[in-house]
Amino acid sequence: MLAHSLLLLAALAVKQDQTPLRSGCEAADETIATLPAGTPVEVRFRVADGSDCFKIAATVNGKPVVGYVPASALSNVDQFEQQRNAAVSLDSSRALNPVEVESKKVAARSSDPALKQASQLIEANQPTRALEILEPMLKRDPKNPDLLLLAGLAAYRADQARTALDYWKQSLDLAPNDALERIYDKVHRESQADRSGDKLYGLHVALRYEGQTLPADTARAVVATLDQEFSRVSSLLGCWADERIIAIVQSREAYLRSTGAAEWSGGQYDGRIHISWMDGTDVSPEIRRRLAHELVHACITNLSIGGPPAPAWLQEGLAQKLSGDTLSTAARDRLRELAEAHKIPRLEDLRQNWSRMSTENARIAYNLALAGADALYDNFYSYGIRNVVTNPQILQQVTAELDKKLGL
Repeated sequence: MLAHSLLLLAALAVKQDQTPLRSGCEAADETIATLPAGTPVEVRFRVADGSDCFKIAATVNGKPVVGYVPASALSNVDQFEQQRNAAVSLDSSRALNPVEVESKKVAARSSDPALKQASQLIEANQPTRALEILEPMLKRDPKNPDLLLLAGLAAYRADQARTALDYWKQSLDLAPNDALERIYDKVHRESQADRSGDKLYGLHVALRYEGQTLPADTARAVVATLDQEFSRVSSLLGCWADERIIAIVQSREAYLRSTGAAEWSGGQYDGRIHISWMDGTDVSPEIRRRLAHELVHACITNLSIGGPPAPAWLQEGLAQKLSGDTLSTAARDRLRELAEAHKIPRLEDLRQNWSRMSTENARIAYNLALAGADALYDNFYSYGIRNVVTNPQILQQVTAELDKKLGL
């Protein structure tokens, strides 16, 4: 799944004493704790099924609690929503776009060919090579905010969050930048919640993992699986990786805290693969499927370098199909019913970040995307999947035809 991290915007707090924190959005659901007035809360997500409640995290009597409260129980909700709607996308890869735009502006106004090359290398997912160019330049010009911004972006993409934060802090001290400030805050929160420090390297991937969650033998099996799946996926899509793809495996709790992912999420790709580890010490079929799913995102992202990003339906549809997912007859029948009732969007409209969806709406969106990918292979395989992904004109034509075939 494409990345999606929650931004902490306007501070939300509990309005009244003894506000019940429940296990669900219904009044009949179990009360987990009672919240005093003024208790600050961290929003996990707003439920998008009409119940108008929030899943929140809070601290009560020194203990962390997680549950659901109605929107009416919280202060600053309107301000929170206004700021969220005005903020950058919650998709982590899109959230970095403002900084990438700034980096391109830096390169465009610079006459230094080395700086232009570094910017191009970052865009081409070769951040380590970019850092090799930028760091000597910073030694000669350590107070250049543009160089520091670019070096921070390269460091972050190379999975060096602390170095990135240091570069960005120096850049912000020299030249305030709203887009960079938002990214700095996001990455700072992410790094505080991340406890994965052990590393292993394969042919195509670099794995960072929590040693207490993943035994060393299991970590080696994960690396081998990632290398195998990358070879398979890259042969199907015609993608490449000039530098190792970074994969981060964490416990379920650490994954949710560091990524801000929705609870239905088991993995995401934001320029790096993030996987929530399930119980056990074996690479189960489900874990292999998740790893393959995120590798497809990495491949499609590399194929889209230099052009517009692939739409969400294509990303998610191919990620499911090439990781082995299939649609049940019941799921296909349900999609057909919804299409006939005009209750689902066309594929071309499935471009937004999906992280705000409820579990049920997310299930429908993923099923629709998979149906689109199946139809793509059934009807347009002769075009070449890589050609469809990388050619916006062909993709637009194909998507319109697939909408018709799916009755949308």
